[in-house]
Amino acid sequence: MQLQVADIKEYGTELQIEQAVDQYPILAQLAEDEGYVFLTPVQVTVSASVVGGVVELQGTLRLDVEIPCGRCLVASRYALEGQFHQSYVDELPNITGEDGEELELSAEEMGLEVFDGDAIDLTEEVQQQVLLLLPTHPLCSEECKGLCIECGADLNRESCRCQNQKVSMHFAALKDFKVEK
Repeated sequence: MQLQVADIKEYGTELQIEQAVDQYPILAQLAEDEGYVFLTPVQVTVSASVVGGVVELQGTLRLDVEIPCGRCLVASRYALEGQFHQSYVDELPNITGEDGEELELSAEEMGLEVFDGDAIDLTEEVQQQVLLLLPTHPLCSEECKGLCIECGADLNRESCRCQNQKVSMHFAALKDFKVEK
């Protein structure tokens, strides 16, 4: 997904982009390795303008995803929506301190991204924003009881025969320990 800097008019430009998740390597890896099911393409709207040689982007994105619950593995649907802002430059500006000496600051320290050539690749930015929107501990519900650690039964739907044998995991290694007298 490329934004041509020359296409940004003096009053700005707006792009509407819809791309399949397989166009984003990290998201495709999540689908393959973690069981994430992306139900919709990534929908992005970006407004771009150039202010003093800095390309300013304001964007929104939206997509729907099913993620396995962290406790019981039941797929839960999430509608992800978010906004982002990013500034791009083709070269870092020179910054001087109060004493007149030139300061060496990285692009990250200045809150800028550096682009090469005549276009800005938005793929990485959009991918990062989607990752920030994904829940860190997805749950089907706050009351989810999870799976039995012994027999694997879904405790939200059924009880299991193991419930009376609760063992503290802190001392599980000592469960069969016998002391000789």
